[in-house]
Amino acid sequence: MWLIGFQVMADGSLKSMLTIIGTTLIIFISMGYIAADTAFGISNGLKPKPSNPLYSPGVFTIYLVVPLVAIVLFMILQTTIVVRFLSARLPLVWLVSSFFCFAVGQAIMFGASKKMCQSTNNRIDGAFFATLLDSAAVSCIYGFWSAITVDDNAAFEEDEYKF
Repeated sequence: MWLIGFQVMADGSLKSMLTIIGTTLIIFISMGYIAADTAFGISNGLKPKPSNPLYSPGVFTIYLVVPLVAIVLFMILQTTIVVRFLSARLPLVWLVSSFFCFAVGQAIMFGASKKMCQSTNNRIDGAFFATLLDSAAVSCIYGFWSAITVDDNAAFEEDEYKF
């Protein structure tokens, strides 16, 4: 049986807020520990090898792989909601646009950043364009949310609120 829109608990309820706070704390503490252990060698388990100090599987996993898994899971769940429960397909355009902006931003960041930095005499690198494209991806997610959310703007259309 499918839950309607995957909503397990009411928005804004104490239970939903504690769930968000709890998962955020778990992620923050685990990321902080992995970063601190990698940098300061607290347990020497995650400390990079002296032969390659820039290679750190722990930091790579927690900062790149975990968010990528979360993004793919979000895409799958939201696509399922739009296809199964909504009759509109415009939200899928917003969702795919967001994923495309994010993917291109990451490709520029990791694929072209060094060449870009060298060709501009270290004035600009891929982080600049990745940040712009990540901002565009967030804006597309807002467009997606707006497309799937039914809102009543009749009060604004009737000039009830005048600024």
